[in-house]
Amino acid sequence: MRKKTVRAPRESALASGWTVEGEPEAPDADEAVLAAPDARPESSAAAPDAAGAEADADGTAALAADAAAEPTGTDQVSNGALVALGVFGGLYLLYSYGWFVVAQAYSAVNAITAAGSGSLGGILQQIVFWAAPFAPALWFFTALALSGRGRTARLSILLGIGAIVLLPLPMLIARGG
Repeated sequence: MRKKTVRAPRESALASGWTVEGEPEAPDADEAVLAAPDARPESSAAAPDAAGAEADADGTAALAADAAAEPTGTDQVSNGALVALGVFGGLYLLYSYGWFVVAQAYSAVNAITAAGSGSLGGILQQIVFWAAPFAPALWFFTALALSGRGRTARLSILLGIGAIVLLPLPMLIARGG
C-alpha cells in the first residue's frame, strides 16, 4: 500500500498558450461597495455620464445596482417545499398516465356512445374524453401560477385538492365478470 504524502500548496498557472483577458479589479473597491452599497467615497466626485445618470469615478454605482439586483433569501423555495413539489409533480404525472390508459381502454365504448350524440356532440365528447390525460398537468401548472411567490399554504391546498379530484377512478374500479 502506498503511503500518503502531504503535498505543499502550489501556485496555479495557466497552460501554455492561454491568456487572461480583462482588467483586474481592485479588491478594496468591491469590499467597500459590499459593506455599504449606498455609501460613496468622499474623494470621488459624482459626474453625470453620457446617459445622464450619476456614476462614481471607480464605478461603484454600477456595482451597487448589481448587488441590489441579486435575489434575496426570501424568494427562494425551502427544501421541504421542493420535495413536496417533486412528489406532487410525480403524482400528477402518474395521474396523466392513468387517464391516458383509461382513454385508450374505453375508446371503443366512447365512440359508440358519441355516435348517438350527433356530429357536434360526438366531436365534443371525443375532445373532452381525450383531454382528460392533460388535466393533471394543467392543474399542477395552474396551481403554481395561482399560488404566487411565498404562498406555500395556498399551493399545498390547491395541490391536495387536485390530488383528490383528479384521481383516475375508472382505472381503480374493476369490472365484474
